[in-house]
Amino acid sequence: MGPRPMTTDGLPLIGPLPGHPGVVLATGHNMFGLMPAPATGRLVTGLLTGKPDDSLTPGFAPGRAVRRGLGPSAGRV
Repeated sequence: MGPRPMTTDGLPLIGPLPGHPGVVLATGHNMFGLMPAPATGRLVTGLLTGKPDDSLTPGFAPGRAVRRGLGPSAGRV
């Protein structure tokens, strides 16, 4: 029980954090808990080894949250 990292579009943020080389995010899985862990692990492993799954990676890219204002501080001044 506790706060759940969530995005407004319901999709997790998995991938490199724009503007921060070497930082890879894997967060925002909402209430799915550990269920998507194997798929997330495969995506992160691919990103870290230089062999990303290009068919999945763009849909979860953290940059989309910045473009759409999906992050936790969206709408705050």
